[in-house]
Amino acid sequence: MPARPPRHPSRFLTQAALADLADLPASSRWVRRDGLRLHVLDYGGEGVPLLVLPGLASPAVTLDGVARELTDLVRPVVLDPRGHGLSDDGADHSPDALAADAEAVVNGLGLPEPLLLGHGLGARIAAATAVRARVPLRGTLLVDPPLGGPGAARSPAAPASLDEEVRRAREGADPHGAADLWPRWSRRDRELRARWLPSCGEEAVAAAHCAVTEEGFPSWWRAVPAPVTLVYGAESPVVTALKAAEAATAHPGARLVRVPDAGHMVFWDAPRPALRVLRAALTRTLTEPGGGRALPRPRAAGVPAEPSTAPPAAPTGEVEVPEELTAAPGYLARRLYQAYLAAWLRHVDGTLTGPQFAVLQITGAYPGTDQKTVAGVAALDTSTMADVARRLEARGLLARAPSPSDARRKLLRLTEEGHAALDDANRRARALDERLLQAFPASQRGEVPQRLSSLAERWERLSGEC
Repeated sequence: MPARPPRHPSRFLTQAALADLADLPASSRWVRRDGLRLHVLDYGGEGVPLLVLPGLASPAVTLDGVARELTDLVRPVVLDPRGHGLSDDGADHSPDALAADAEAVVNGLGLPEPLLLGHGLGARIAAATAVRARVPLRGTLLVDPPLGGPGAARSPAAPASLDEEVRRAREGADPHGAADLWPRWSRRDRELRARWLPSCGEEAVAAAHCAVTEEGFPSWWRAVPAPVTLVYGAESPVVTALKAAEAATAHPGARLVRVPDAGHMVFWDAPRPALRVLRAALTRTLTEPGGGRALPRPRAAGVPAEPSTAPPAAPTGEVEVPEELTAAPGYLARRLYQAYLAAWLRHVDGTLTGPQFAVLQITGAYPGTDQKTVAGVAALDTSTMADVARRLEARGLLARAPSPSDARRKLLRLTEEGHAALDDANRRARALDERLLQAFPASQRGEVPQRLSSLAERWERLSGEC
């Protein structure tokens, strides 16, 4: 018999749904804010906290498939938004109110400088939390957020379609019969969705959806401080290719990464590629400069400013790069590399690193070559090569097998998926090369790689000399 919370008869959970919590590698924790009890699932660990903000009609438990795959990188903490799951209802569903809930979780659980990850509506709340700057953050990852505001196209997860889902779930429909609603989802994800939808209050869903369509997001988006990554589905009706291009223009400091074969429900439509993209984005955010520091935060229109304790910055134009740096080849090489890396991530592949690309390229040209030889050609040390090979193998792009003559030697070959990924990366990389060398006359463009190669060889010899 369903267990119904006495204050909210329109929301309930069955015994089967409650039993799902026993199978999770996470602990239930609670935070209070202005009389509301907010429930979170804490996956524990010693990593940097990752506060996950789910989307519309998505209780925390439905993100379990994502959270449990990240525990080696971060400490996932997934919030039940107000009116969802085990959290209380609330009257206010504005971005500021929902952002304040996220801030209460950070403060209430003592999460030191967490990362924020939000999907759909949760992504908009993550953006608002970052812009408000009431808690120090390491970075923000937004997954397929509704980018419009008043007058924009309606979200595909509009109340009418959600009402149909909730109705069917409350009537006890077989979750496998919901395949017509979410045909690409795994069986477990459909089961969790069907069992936990009745925990979502109709008023909460409708009010949150109104906040999405009535609040102008562009002003918030432009003010989200770096580091920020926007992940979107290649087939999403919410973040279309055109909207993604507009978002990139509006926020030049953001990274945009596309997940192939995914719609708006990115992690459920294409879980494997989506997790690869997410892990790569998390790794970049955790390791890049500024990812662990509280930086000055630009603000959206209408958001009140707070006193700053940061020292005043030097006025623009008064500080120039010293001549000792502009004449230093190493400084210029670093600038060149950083610019190329940013261009690569934006125009070629947001998940494939330079060393990984080199290993795929060499292995594709010489299949069956041993790992040590590939490392030498790619200019990688053995430990880095081992890590690169392991990651490519985990992504299904590379196959490793022991040599018949010496089991300690690993022979490398590209998988079918690896060949496809390399072909796509090569196509994009050649297009990027054309753009990068446009500053040179066509007759001189072939000389640039030759000169860079000669310089690299010379510097490598110097680095080995006494």
